[in-house]
Amino acid sequence: MAFKVLKQLIPAPSGSDPSWAQRNVWVEKLTSDDTVDEYVLENDAIKKRDELTEADTTGRLYRVIES
Repeated sequence: MAFKVLKQLIPAPSGSDPSWAQRNVWVEKLTSDDTVDEYVLENDAIKKRDELTEADTTGRLYRVIES
């Protein structure tokens, strides 16, 4: 069992989109140079998600999924 960190494709400030246009598309990589973040332990994936969230100034969301 592995855990991946997914990235929101298009970030949006909370509440700026109408309900019918939610930015609910998640990807493993944002660019071809980006990394795929996959971990054996869920806690490691959560740590990476938190690091990415803290470093991101765009308001992009990150989530951990079981793959």
